Amino acid sequence: MCVERMKQCDDIVALAAELDIHRRLLYRWRDQLDPVDKGEWPPPQNSRESTLRKEVSQLKRVLADKTVELDFSKVPCKSRGSTAAERRLWREGIYDQIREVMSLQGSLSIERMCQLAQVSRAGFYRSLQERQPVAEEMEVRSTIQQIALEHRSRYGYRRVTAELHRRGMLVNHKRVSRLMREDNLLAVQPRAFVVTTDSRHEFEVYLNLASRMKLTGINQLWVADITYIRLKTEFVYLAVILDGFSRKVVGWALERTIATRLPKAALEHAIVQRQPPPGLVHHSDRGVQYASDEYVRVLRQHQMIPSMSRPANPYDNASCESFMKTLKREEIYANDYRDLDHLRANIEVFIDQYYNRCRLHSALGYKPPAEFEQALESTTAATGATMSFSGMRRTIVPMIRMPCETPNQKRGAARRPLLRPSVSMSLRLVIPW
Repeated sequence: MCVERMKQCDDIVALAAELDIHRRLLYRWRDQLDPVDKGEWPPPQNSRESTLRKEVSQLKRVLADKTVELDFSKVPCKSRGSTAAERRLWREGIYDQIREVMSLQGSLSIERMCQLAQVSRAGFYRSLQERQPVAEEMEVRSTIQQIALEHRSRYGYRRVTAELHRRGMLVNHKRVSRLMREDNLLAVQPRAFVVTTDSRHEFEVYLNLASRMKLTGINQLWVADITYIRLKTEFVYLAVILDGFSRKVVGWALERTIATRLPKAALEHAIVQRQPPPGLVHHSDRGVQYASDEYVRVLRQHQMIPSMSRPANPYDNASCESFMKTLKREEIYANDYRDLDHLRANIEVFIDQYYNRCRLHSALGYKPPAEFEQALESTTAATGATMSFSGMRRTIVPMIRMPCETPNQKRGAARRPLLRPSVSMSLRLVIPW
């Protein structure tokens, strides 16, 4: 089969590389199958003509070899250069010349060419090995550019590395970072954080239950937060609710006001979408919107348990804060919005179609939240896992109501932390169902 392909092929070197065998082995097979003529296919019938063709072919090879030897002998030693960089460039030029001669169908060996060029054969073979990963790197670079195009340059090098692993390409994250830096594909950098939470109110605050929870499934903990978005002519506000286990956005609302109706709309949206069971813990900051009677009333109606972060501590609600950072860095800061309707349409696409279904989440083993929940459904149904509060069963939930902070008490807030339980603190066991 190989000899038959040699009859139809003009470049024996390329054929040898395709078959992953040495070209001299192909010549040997050809000579064994047809020793009459090594240079012409098919062999001529006239013996005289055959002999002349053979002599011409041999003369061509000798002429080519002598030409190559003459070219290599003309290379002066002083062209090597005086510095290490100049000598390296000189060697690379010689190696390129040897590779060009290898592409020809001559008989001059690599050892002879290296001797004529006054370079080591080991150095030449080492240069060949260094050039082999070029094609692989071009493939990796092309795939990285494709991922960046699909995700609109939202991914950093870590998520790009995870996506490459999902596609079967085992690439180191340092290499990915270097290639993205060379191609200017690094993600948009975040802006400075601005505090917008107003916790100076007289409504009741609740103990942080989320920090003591051991989540085993979805619809056990919801986290909520509010952020602002700057448009060209106005400010608008976004309220979101995430599932604490799968990090999926289960509800959101966008309005021009930061009143209680904004997070209430997001909560009602989440309830319609998820239909949570009784006893779900709703965690938020101490903002006046989440502590208001109107919002807490909705939680009570659906048998949810309120939980709040410590004052001026965004780490207690880290998962929701992280989503806000992702939203602004990958969507808000990268676009200019005409008005509220334009912003609403883009946020809907980002949350429902991209973040929940496509974007890889580092806390989920670099899986999208929707995919993570789908993989969890069968496992949760088989094990029947339940949520616990520091060893306490789900049917009995502790709720600690902190004392109200009046304006007169604010003066001593610096001397007594608000989270420290006082004598007036009460412990209630709530059985919602």
